[in-house]
Amino acid sequence: MSTAPASSASDQLGFSQLVFSDLDRYRPGGRQSWLRVLLRVPSIPGLLASIILRAQQCLFRAGHVRLAQSLRTLGNVLVGADFGAGMRVGRGFMMAHPVGVTIGFGLVIGDDVTFAGGVTAAARHYDAKPGQDQEFATICDGAVIGANAVLVGGVRIGRHAMVGANSVVLKDVADGAVVMGSPARQVGTREVPT
Repeated sequence: MSTAPASSASDQLGFSQLVFSDLDRYRPGGRQSWLRVLLRVPSIPGLLASIILRAQQCLFRAGHVRLAQSLRTLGNVLVGADFGAGMRVGRGFMMAHPVGVTIGFGLVIGDDVTFAGGVTAAARHYDAKPGQDQEFATICDGAVIGANAVLVGGVRIGRHAMVGANSVVLKDVADGAVVMGSPARQVGTREVPT
């Protein structure tokens, strides 16, 4: 079984395709168009956050690192979310309440992942020394991360796993596991589609 999320497939998708895949999570089954996106942005703050994140993701991927980094401030000002340039995010990313979401530059997110408000996914060491690699979480397809959850360092959140609100994840979470607490412990399971 592969441990990497499907976001590597989304590395080939363009800005519009990524934004439309996110819109489909908020309002499934509708026609994909920029008019529909613009009509939904005022009532879906997560969609506005998605546009900023996707612009940043595509600019970084195209080698426009400085411009991608400048969008970090725009995300902070407009939706109160902090996106570090360089993350890889799959199709259908949903931020139900983007305020307070903080994701690091090395984060990898699979397809159809959901974040509640205040999620933090950051490096384990804030004071990294030269030559010391920072590790960021890998969140696999279909995972749900609850409000104010914190993912510390290079943890892997398995396929269709759920991290409860206010949890602090310090170690890997199995596919389909439901974890909560500080530190997070498994308290149940979810069905993992085959």
